[in-house]
Amino acid sequence: MTKKYANYIPNDKHKIKEFEQEENIFVEINKELLNKSVLLKRKYLVIILISIIISSIFGAYVYYFLYIANHDTIHLRSNFLIQNLRGDTVDTWIAWQKTDNALFHIHVQNSQYATKEKMDAIIDVIMSQQKIELDNSIMHKGPEGTSSVYYVGWNGALNSIKNDTKFNIVKNLHFHIDNDIPTGDIVIILTNLSNPDGYSAYTNSIVDEVNHQILKSTITVYDIDKISLEDLKTLVRHELGHGFGLAHSTAPEDLMAPIITTNYPYISECDLDAIHHLYDGGESSKVVCEK
Repeated sequence: MTKKYANYIPNDKHKIKEFEQEENIFVEINKELLNKSVLLKRKYLVIILISIIISSIFGAYVYYFLYIANHDTIHLRSNFLIQNLRGDTVDTWIAWQKTDNALFHIHVQNSQYATKEKMDAIIDVIMSQQKIELDNSIMHKGPEGTSSVYYVGWNGALNSIKNDTKFNIVKNLHFHIDNDIPTGDIVIILTNLSNPDGYSAYTNSIVDEVNHQILKSTITVYDIDKISLEDLKTLVRHELGHGFGLAHSTAPEDLMAPIITTNYPYISECDLDAIHHLYDGGESSKVVCEK
């Protein structure tokens, strides 16, 4: 019996040793897989962290430009239309022809959506004599240390122009609030409705092409119940420019730009040069600003 199992024991030991070797190999494989798994998890964690950082930066960027930047900067869209007595569109800019010192009536249709503060803001834009002096470098009009004068209201602006033009520049402005249908030379309508094309305000002028004169201008300001006081002032100031005969300016920093983005939306010397040229018979010709 001892002899019978003499060769078996070493063989069994050999198998046990092989098993131990296989077990060691398996342990090593498991360690390697575990290390790879840890590295993979770390890699995924790094990717997730990078994704979170990128998402946070992008979210902050979107928030700034959609909410903060847009609240700090004015972005108002305007449009205007000039029609003859037949209702055809006219591609020219025509002046008013009023007798000297004649009253020029600007009437606002009373609106339940316009507060007293908003009505006062409109009056200020029409009747104010206030002047503001700004450094030319701010408005990209010249070097730092030089300045230009800007006007808060059209009354002060128009009365600063010399009386040496072919047609009388309207200067004797009269403001009135109409509870019924407004009857002024320029009529301002305030509505809580939104413009379907996205405009904040719209000016429609009726002209007599034969005698080269504006007969009536109607300004519509939309979303009057939502608009801020400063935006309302800017819009009315801009639309009155159209009402007096001005087209849009190519200068993005100017009050008469088609999309108003300036932080200083006041009546510029350039706007008044254009008014002077227009009422001196310039009509549709372009005016080059001196600054």
